[in-house]
Amino acid sequence: MRLKLLVGIGLVFILNSYNSVCAEEFDDITFNHPKILPEHPDDFRAAKRASREKQDYITKQRLPANLYALSYDLWFKTYFPVPGVQYDSAKNFTFDGRARIGVEAVVNSDRFILNAYNFTISGYKVVDFNGIEIPINSISQDNALQQLSLISNANSITAGDIYTIYINYTGIINPYQIGGVYYTSYTDTQGAIHYMLATHMEPFSARLVFPGLDEPSYKARFTISLEYPTSQVALSNMKETTPIDYGNGWSFIQFPESPLMSSYLVAFAVGPYVYSSYVNQHNTTVRAWGWPGTEQYLEFAAVNSGQCLYQLGEYTGIKFPLEKSDQIGMPEFLAGAMENWGLIIYKYQYIAVNEQTMTLRDKEAAAKVMCHELAHQWFGDLVTTAWWDDLFLNEGFADYFMTFTQQLVYPIQATYFDTLQVLNELQVGMNADVSQDAHPLVYPEGPAFDSITYQKGASMLRMLSDVLGPAVFREGLQKYLKSKEYSNAKDIDLFTILTQVAQDYEILDWNGNYLNVTDFMQPYVHQTNHPLIRIYNNEINQPATFTQEPFATKYPFDQPSPYNWKWNIPIRTTSYKQSNVSNSAIQWISAGDGSENAVKNENKIKKHAIQWEIGSVTSATYGRLIYDDIGFDKLIKSIQQNDVADNVKLQLLADEYYYLQRQKSLNQAHSFDRFLTLANTILTTQSFNTLPSYSVFAQAQIGLENIAKLFRDSMDAPLINRMYQLLFSEVYKNIQWVDSVFWDTTTFSEAFLPFAVRYNIGNVQNQTLQMFQNVKDACGDSTNGTAWCNPYSTNFRKAIYCGAAKYAPTTSDYFFRMLQYYNAEVITNPYFYQEYMALLEGMACTESPNLLKVLIRQFVASPLNQYTLFGFFKYNSVASDALYNYLYNNIQLLNSTQFNVDAYLDAMTYSWASYKRTDQFAQLTYLAEISNVNMNGDRINLFNNYQDRISTNLGYAKTYGLSAIRWLYDNTVVVGKTPWEKSLDGSIVPSNYYIYLQPFIPGAGTYIDYQNMTFFGSAEIKIDVVKETNTVIINAHRLVFEIDNINILTLPEFTLIPIDKSNIRKDYDKGVLYIPINGTLLIGSYNLYFTYTGFIFQTPSEGNTVNSYYTNNGRKGWIYSTDFEGGPSVRSLLPSFDEPSYKATFNVTVKYPSDMIALSNGLEQTKELSSDGWTTLTFDQSPLMSSYLLAICVGHFSSLSKVVGAGTLVRQWTWSGMEQYGEFGLNVTAGTLEFMNTYFRFSYILPKLDVVALPEYTQNAGAMENWGLIIGEYNLYMFDPDYATTRDITEVAETAAHEVIHQWFGDLVTMDWWDDIFLNEGFAQYWFANGINYTYPDQEDYAIEYNRFMINRIALEIDCIDGYSKPVISDKPPVFGATPYYKGSALLNLLSNAITPDLFKYGLEQYLFKYYYKNTSPQNLWESLTNELLDNNVRDWNGNNLNVSSFMVPFTTLVSYPILTLEIHGTSTVVTTQTSCLANGNQWNLPLFSQDQTSTTFNWFTNTTGGNDTIWMRSLASNFRIDNAGSSSFTRVQYDDKSWLQIRQQLLTDISVVSSTTRAMLLDDAWFFYRSGRWQVSKFLDLTLYLPKETALAPWEVAFDFFDELLSEFRYQAEFGDIQNYIYQSTKNAFNIYGFSTNDKWTRNQLANYITQLHCASGNRQCRLVAKSLFDNFLSKCATSQYGTGKCSGIHPDLRKSTYCYGILQSNITGYQTVDTLYQLSTANSRYFKNDRDNLLNAIGCIQDLTYLDEKINGVIQGIYPTSLLQSIAQNDQTGGFILYNYFAVNTLAVVQAPFDFALYLKYMTLDWNTDFQSNVLQNFPITSNYQFLTELQKKQLFETTENVIRNVQAIDNVKGPLIAWIQANFGAVNAEQ
Repeated sequence: MRLKLLVGIGLVFILNSYNSVCAEEFDDITFNHPKILPEHPDDFRAAKRASREKQDYITKQRLPANLYALSYDLWFKTYFPVPGVQYDSAKNFTFDGRARIGVEAVVNSDRFILNAYNFTISGYKVVDFNGIEIPINSISQDNALQQLSLISNANSITAGDIYTIYINYTGIINPYQIGGVYYTSYTDTQGAIHYMLATHMEPFSARLVFPGLDEPSYKARFTISLEYPTSQVALSNMKETTPIDYGNGWSFIQFPESPLMSSYLVAFAVGPYVYSSYVNQHNTTVRAWGWPGTEQYLEFAAVNSGQCLYQLGEYTGIKFPLEKSDQIGMPEFLAGAMENWGLIIYKYQYIAVNEQTMTLRDKEAAAKVMCHELAHQWFGDLVTTAWWDDLFLNEGFADYFMTFTQQLVYPIQATYFDTLQVLNELQVGMNADVSQDAHPLVYPEGPAFDSITYQKGASMLRMLSDVLGPAVFREGLQKYLKSKEYSNAKDIDLFTILTQVAQDYEILDWNGNYLNVTDFMQPYVHQTNHPLIRIYNNEINQPATFTQEPFATKYPFDQPSPYNWKWNIPIRTTSYKQSNVSNSAIQWISAGDGSENAVKNENKIKKHAIQWEIGSVTSATYGRLIYDDIGFDKLIKSIQQNDVADNVKLQLLADEYYYLQRQKSLNQAHSFDRFLTLANTILTTQSFNTLPSYSVFAQAQIGLENIAKLFRDSMDAPLINRMYQLLFSEVYKNIQWVDSVFWDTTTFSEAFLPFAVRYNIGNVQNQTLQMFQNVKDACGDSTNGTAWCNPYSTNFRKAIYCGAAKYAPTTSDYFFRMLQYYNAEVITNPYFYQEYMALLEGMACTESPNLLKVLIRQFVASPLNQYTLFGFFKYNSVASDALYNYLYNNIQLLNSTQFNVDAYLDAMTYSWASYKRTDQFAQLTYLAEISNVNMNGDRINLFNNYQDRISTNLGYAKTYGLSAIRWLYDNTVVVGKTPWEKSLDGSIVPSNYYIYLQPFIPGAGTYIDYQNMTFFGSAEIKIDVVKETNTVIINAHRLVFEIDNINILTLPEFTLIPIDKSNIRKDYDKGVLYIPINGTLLIGSYNLYFTYTGFIFQTPSEGNTVNSYYTNNGRKGWIYSTDFEGGPSVRSLLPSFDEPSYKATFNVTVKYPSDMIALSNGLEQTKELSSDGWTTLTFDQSPLMSSYLLAICVGHFSSLSKVVGAGTLVRQWTWSGMEQYGEFGLNVTAGTLEFMNTYFRFSYILPKLDVVALPEYTQNAGAMENWGLIIGEYNLYMFDPDYATTRDITEVAETAAHEVIHQWFGDLVTMDWWDDIFLNEGFAQYWFANGINYTYPDQEDYAIEYNRFMINRIALEIDCIDGYSKPVISDKPPVFGATPYYKGSALLNLLSNAITPDLFKYGLEQYLFKYYYKNTSPQNLWESLTNELLDNNVRDWNGNNLNVSSFMVPFTTLVSYPILTLEIHGTSTVVTTQTSCLANGNQWNLPLFSQDQTSTTFNWFTNTTGGNDTIWMRSLASNFRIDNAGSSSFTRVQYDDKSWLQIRQQLLTDISVVSSTTRAMLLDDAWFFYRSGRWQVSKFLDLTLYLPKETALAPWEVAFDFFDELLSEFRYQAEFGDIQNYIYQSTKNAFNIYGFSTNDKWTRNQLANYITQLHCASGNRQCRLVAKSLFDNFLSKCATSQYGTGKCSGIHPDLRKSTYCYGILQSNITGYQTVDTLYQLSTANSRYFKNDRDNLLNAIGCIQDLTYLDEKINGVIQGIYPTSLLQSIAQNDQTGGFILYNYFAVNTLAVVQAPFDFALYLKYMTLDWNTDFQSNVLQNFPITSNYQFLTELQKKQLFETTENVIRNVQAIDNVKGPLIAWIQANFGAVNAEQ
């Protein structure tokens, strides 16, 4: 069925069978077009500017100063069509006038010169004061000067005499566009036209109404008389009197004489007016006038105006001086509004408020305009500018008070109006002030009705109010008004009076003198431009500093200025954490200094930059503030933690955005990062989410849209949706879709929700579709539009209509319903356009090309403003194509005079920024040029301009726009996944990659600033299609492509495969690029080609990252490196098949700065240097390997090298100057490589192995095993031998060996998928010990025995944590958690012990030889091992051949581990059972070695009871038996009391029978059973009685952890002495052997460290005396050292921490100061290796001199010392734990304003607190006076800390009784020898 739209009365849609309508039938749809729509419907200032532009008769020619006006008697008779009134048709739209003008002659003259224009004068005369007529010999009208001269005799006019001038004349009633007396009309519901008159005389149009002295300084009194049609209403400035009926349809009225006022304020109106009246608190009658039919819409205007008038009277101290105030709304009024005294004339929509169509924002705009015009009644009418150069004295004041007054009228909305002032006044004013047509505020060429006069003027007043203070400012204005009432003023008058008031209150200026407001304001009012203020906050202990410079620097702002483009700038600053006005103070930046400025008056607050940062807290400074990066980061953190006021949020956003635009215009470096970070911070604050600010959103949206339009038309357009979803998802959740009592919330919702629809935020799709269905249900087939029946607030209708158009199913009639409603609404509400415009805007959201075509056709023909209409399409990327296609197919439109080509092209190309679009537009231009259409020179220029815009947008998007894309990737897309989900379908496999990479990092290579920290890449990938497909699926992430640079060619023919490029898309969540083929990709070989741009992380990260470092001479350097095993992965470097099983070879070419070195997996091959500072290097092809092993590194490197085996080159690289510290790491790397070559008889494949030690590395790993190029963190590959502890050394050894093992296990043979990562990491973690032992065989006890035990210990610990533990083979994140490393290694140890190390080795050899260059699963490993066992007849628990899979699958796929429990049944039968540690029912077949007095045996334990009753159900023997001897299995054993007693007795008798590993295992198991509640404390503690005999590291490792925990738990308990005694007795024997005693064995040194720490902590005097002696010797040798303490210390690095601490405890102030000095020296010299810095800082924390410590705590607060000093003080506090608390109690404000999180201070302050007294102190702090200094967040943190201490008290009370009882029973009282 054909769809047809019937238009007219009874408008109906025939919507049946919509589905069958074809696209062509849409062409039959017709539209109703509105007849009435103001040109500037929502901007009265724009209307006022437009009115002046259209008054082409205006002249600024001043009258000679001959006369002074005294009074006017003016009579008018107007002729315009009124029913029942007859007059000569020739008089239509004219008026007769009679003027009687009283003047005083100022000089002797022969003539009276008045302003007059376009009059026909019929009579005139002049009489003097005595009534004697002055001869007028002639008159002269000069239309050019707009002057009328009445010429008398020479000197017949005498200075000082009074004269009366009579003139009769006829004038013209103009169309509303001209002014003077003008006519307009309305059309009633029957179609009849009704005319009405009004006047508009500002600035020079009074001369069109009556002759006179038409300049503002000629104030006079006016008496107005009107002869007018009796059926009409006559109004004027003064309240009307009773009219006289002349008959014949005419009446006469004379209005009372006016006060003194300027001529341009005279006003009258005649028409069929109706009104609503209101009497305010000052008894002033306020009326709102409209025409018939608008009566019901006038009440709001009357009440709002009355309240504004009242509040202004209260504020100024001057009651409105007239009896009444009329507000009249006209159908047309070009000026928007005009402040005629007593009779203000407006456009109707500012007076008639229709709640059914107008949004709250429309209503508020009306209220704002009313308050603006009413403010003029004082500022402009009562006191008037002397000339138009000071127009801001009128308009600036009115603009300021239009929002200020509304705050008084609507106090609950005060914040809303304040932010509106910042948004609409300050921002607009500053932007206008740096535009090309800027002019001074005091403007001799005025009047200028523009943003300088209005918005800058208002902003000056805001700044003055801030500087003087609101009360002083108000007093000054009251004095100004009183002194100048009924007269004229200049700016100097205002400033002089404000100066007097300021000095009365002793307000000081930038020099500490009394403030002279005139001096202060001169640069602001006589100079364009505004300051750019830079705030520097990068000095730790110095105040923030400020500098100024002119914001605009291009012409004309590069020309000389009398004020040298400088200002005296007041900035009201406050702290981050006390960011409110009451805590603020004015700081001045003086124009005289020219650079850095300090505060120079008594308002100066001593504040450090680390604490104080928010500038312009009142948003009153007239200038833009830019924070340095450090200050900006602190600002961001402050907003996140403490929030800031809405006006500050707005100003911060504006300053960042407009500064960015400034840099862009200057073609200087800039980035979107800071703006987007700030927006993200502000728009996600709790305050914004709960009470959103419209103005904050509006300001943010300017910048966000600037970004969105760059990429809306690109492949990365979905990132824009993500940006909006990130920023606004939370606030959207709080929107209720109903009006709020807070106007801010409602106006925000109205402005924001259409964007929520466009960007699909939250549930907006379902919400709007359901709401529109409800509209349909309510309105049905309405023929009267929707305003009357729509059940939803007007504030939500745009969003509802937009959602209905965008999301409606194609089968719905929603769009055509809206079209129906629109057509009806145009007829029903011709004057209240808001509803039908909302419908149009909503329909423009459709993404249907056919429906867009319907709209475009409507918009092309519409009389509405086409910039507005086509502007609706700008956010709709589908619409841009629809616009293009429509114009291309209807090119003849260019001949239409109604068609606005500029508006159309602007919308069409708004977001165009691609090569495709430049080609499209060129095609359109070419079509226009060859078609018979109007393509004149202007039109060609227009097309050229848009072609240039597309090219400019493209260039910008590809250059500086990259920073926005980077930010969007960083913040709206997952940075990376470990692992990514599988996404490749196996239809395509790669065989080879040719990669070209150019990373842009600082170095010798030149590049453009926007390229910094990006890279250019190209990739040629050879692929094999093994299964036909129509889509190439490849991994790509964080890469920016040009669609035209993605191509596929066949091999070997190199034929281009057609790609559906318009549908290439990214899946950002999976890191996948989908390339659809036009057709099918057949089985065969192909090449994929890509060029692209990528991003380099600027902080240590996985993916592509950059390191920064400093050389010995302080120069900063940069290193580019990669890490692709996790996170962004290799898909962030190149499009790739980024799954481990897709192995391929790689050919890498890198272009890098010529002063650097480039490294990759292969050996360097060919090198080419270029003259621009770049070198291109090609590397050998890699072997087949997984993509994540690709690696590239570029930097200033130096190396040490070795050759291993048959010639493998091993190199260890570091940044230049650090290579000397890498020898040990190189030795371990080379030694482990040699071990692997020989042990597994499979030699390393590559010709070289490089290791790069980086200054910074990802936080997620320590090193990465890239094949041939290992990359890791420097302190895991290097150390300074003068300072390295045993832990430092062994960590290097472990890392170096671990990564070499991977070259076989991981690189050569790779797991098939990431859930099998233990095949990589478990092996590397297991075999590294052998690599270390091979390299350093004398460290075997540490390398093998200690490491194996510790790995097993950690594995057991992490495998019994509910909710955390996971199987070794698991897809549960994190993939690279501790489990595959530690448990994986522990299980390999279990397996090796079960099948013997030799068979384990041989099985692994089979595995490597079978699967090299391949991928494997655990099953492949088990099969290789099983095959080896079959050859050696190894049996399982059932006596069958051992199947390794059956054995190991439960261990690797089940969570937790077995606990064997021994119980006594009867009197002597020991029964063993198996349970899971997590009690989850899992069971394992467990191989166990059991040891007794004489032997060790091997058995299997299966099922619950073991499977062999002779072994696992046995009689209690006479001596001990230990199951799991040597910790050889993966289990814990829980002994019955009798078996446990036997083991303890053996250890007390002879520990040598039991290995150190077994002893350590017994201690660890026992402690675990106690901690988990399985054992009483005494059962565990009984075992520790043997410790005085212990001499091995592993058992003491466990004991140290336990004793250290006791010391922390009890140090504030009364029983602490018992704990010390227990530790003393346990360690005294070991101390005699190991105390302060080290050698070259790692185990010995680590043991000495533990024993020394514990023994000194026990309070032993001998230990502390040794420490003192060593410490004193250290001081004497190192006190004058300038090179650190490494060589002069005389103390082994393992012992320095304890020695320094206990030594300084016994020292004095000299010792304290020496240590402090050495600490400062160490800090200065320890950029990378920690040397003794941490030990010395800890020593400072050990001091117990409270005065000295207070100084140090203060140093932490000031940023001199790191916060770790607080931790040291807390750990060593011997005063009961109150050192930090006492400081806090006295210095609360300093602590809460410290440059670190308050929670950190609380953490250290309450470290180990667990006594009732400590708990009570915290609980009582909130009742102290200092509690008020805490922010709400800090109060919450204090509460949480208090709760934690209370829990600690309960915890220690639960455990200490039995523990202390056991200690006292076994060790008695505290030993005196301590």
